[in-house]
Amino acid sequence: MVTDFNKKGNREFFSKNLLYRTVGIIFLAFIFVLIVADFKIYQKKRELTAQINSYQKQIEDIKKNSQTLKEEIANSDNKDYLEKLGYEQLNQTRPGEIEYMFVNSPQKSETAPKPESSQSWTAWLSNTWQQTCQWIKNKF
Repeated sequence: MVTDFNKKGNREFFSKNLLYRTVGIIFLAFIFVLIVADFKIYQKKRELTAQINSYQKQIEDIKKNSQTLKEEIANSDNKDYLEKLGYEQLNQTRPGEIEYMFVNSPQKSETAPKPESSQSWTAWLSNTWQQTCQWIKNKF
């Protein structure tokens, strides 16, 4: 009979201990899922911010091009402006003008090239780091 009493006591202890462990594991799993979701949201936010910055730059470029086109349209009736465009864009010359082109001869370097062992090592380290970061991003 003594053994039956000990089994009932142990059963109650194990059931509470098992309950606490199960709740703890579920809680840790929930926290892990929240961390992964937060990291994915952070990545998406960075991507969207970069995309917004790209679009803003495109808008600025389009505005500059639009302003340039408006100025060209306004000057389309100006004879001097059309002549200037003809000379610059079509490589025309005025009557009696001679066009000269100056070509620089390549200069030989007398210095010996420096060994690039430190540069290649840092390039390798940088490349490895970027690949590792990319792998982590792809996993999450």
